[in-house]
Amino acid sequence: QGKRSGSGRAEPATPHAMAPSLAGLAFALRPPMRGRFALLLALVAGAVLFVAASASEGQCGVEGGPRCSDGKGTALSEAPAVAEGSADAPLAPASAGEGEGEGEATNGTSGKVKRREIDGIGMVGACLVLSLLVFVVLWIGATIKFALDGSLPARLALWGLLPEAYAAISVTAVVALLRLKQTETPIIVLRNCVTDAGAKELAEAIRLYGKKADLQAIELPHNPRLGEAGVCEIVAAALLEGSNLQELDFSYNPQLRSCIVDALKPLLGPRASKVNTLRLADCGLTPAEVQKLADNAASSGLRTLDLSCNELGGGGEAVAAVLEVPVLEELTLTCCNLRLEDVEAIAATLPYTSLKSLQLGGNKLKAAGVRALAAHLPKSQIDELGLEGNDLEAADLGPLGSAWARRPFSRVKLAGNRMAQEEVSAFVRTLKSIN
Repeated sequence: QGKRSGSGRAEPATPHAMAPSLAGLAFALRPPMRGRFALLLALVAGAVLFVAASASEGQCGVEGGPRCSDGKGTALSEAPAVAEGSADAPLAPASAGEGEGEGEATNGTSGKVKRREIDGIGMVGACLVLSLLVFVVLWIGATIKFALDGSLPARLALWGLLPEAYAAISVTAVVALLRLKQTETPIIVLRNCVTDAGAKELAEAIRLYGKKADLQAIELPHNPRLGEAGVCEIVAAALLEGSNLQELDFSYNPQLRSCIVDALKPLLGPRASKVNTLRLADCGLTPAEVQKLADNAASSGLRTLDLSCNELGGGGEAVAAVLEVPVLEELTLTCCNLRLEDVEAIAATLPYTSLKSLQLGGNKLKAAGVRALAAHLPKSQIDELGLEGNDLEAADLGPLGSAWARRPFSRVKLAGNRMAQEEVSAFVRTLKSIN
């Protein structure tokens, strides 16, 4: 909008005056991310508005007319003439010929100068506009190229326009991230996008860039198109000399079944790799496959194993064999439908193992299962015991309290049982008082 002059008339706002305010508005309206792309858009908007303002003023200087303004709200063609006989009139006017000659010369010279200035401004404006157009075309072309080769998410993450976790939307994007990023990438997580061919591509990237990225963990849960061939490719990458991979997660891929055990066998030899953590939750494993896994890992450096959500009811002896892995410290068996005889076999083996954390949540052990565990806990190294969702009542915790009194351990998880929070708190206070 225009501003009002001293005489009260509304003055039109020129484009030259509007350019800085609109550029400032572009900066103010940047999105919350305030990334480089938003800043670039603000600068382009300000530059375009400035060029438009300069072009408008140049047109006014060339054409003149009643629409041009002197910046004070007064039309240049409407300037009042000096009245004859006024105080401003010259006392001794020159002759008509001389006056007209001098006026024409002055007007001609000033007109040429003004035209040169206008031409210069026009050339500068044209160059700026052309440069901006070239830049925009190159930017769009590069964006399309990066989108087609799959590296766009990785580049946006490296430019600070996208969180790095969101860039892992495909194998191609992760490979590009490993290739372009110069700092560490210790963990890769890919869901619902990995096939056997994608696993091969990922394994090649690990071979080329894994050491530079200091890659330590690969998590591939929920990939229904991943098969034995893809798992073998990842295992081969973990076996490479110089690999720092320590954790592999193939959880929630029930299509793998027994092939996962066969594919993992090369990792479980003595000093075969640095992998010490395997997560195989809901991989369709049966007690027979767990027994085979235990045999393969008998001399491995495996420290953490997750077998949750596999149907292991009646496989207590197989699970007990897993407990005998030399340096195994953490075993997760949540929601495996374990029976009482399975728990008894596991508990009887505990004193002869290095296990420090045993998670048995969601198996409905009830009071009998707690008694079977409590009988062997004092002689074991168990320091954390998970008993969530096992249909336990406060009265069922007596044997557990007795075992704790004989050898205290750090943590017991009791959430999701038939006990109020007040009863759990009272049990904890009782344990602390015994100690």
